[in-house]
Amino acid sequence: MHVEIDGTHQVDVRDWADVRHQVADLERQNDIGTTGDRVLRFPAWLVRTHPEQVVDTVRRALLAGGWRPDE
Repeated sequence: MHVEIDGTHQVDVRDWADVRHQVADLERQNDIGTTGDRVLRFPAWLVRTHPEQVVDTVRRALLAGGWRPDE
């Protein structure tokens, strides 16, 4: 499982650096997805303001993937 935290920057399609960055992010996520791995993405503001929600989502994904915390 992979977890990515997206920054608060806005993508400006008029700025080729922003576009290239966004395309690279999407390509990386697609490459990971082709291996069967899971990718969870969270905005940085959510991690800062509601970390319990992020932890809950990561925990649910781990459990769905077979993780058993008591073993």
